[in-house]
Amino acid sequence: LTMIIHFNCLKTGLFFETDDYALSDNRGIRTNSQGEKILDAVVVLKSPCPHCGKIHSYRPETLACPFSAK
Repeated sequence: LTMIIHFNCLKTGLFFETDDYALSDNRGIRTNSQGEKILDAVVVLKSPCPHCGKIHSYRPETLACPFSAK
């Protein structure tokens, strides 16, 4: 099962979507100061960004939730 996630290039700011990513430094689910459960990990692209050719990494809370319209 794969999930396409929307990313933005950290160099150009342009958006793209891919399912070619992995979790790194995965410490599981934790509760933040607002009482929300968040994934304590880093999302890392497995292939280069289509806009700049770099491998970016992201904190999950900076990515749009694929299950919401946000």
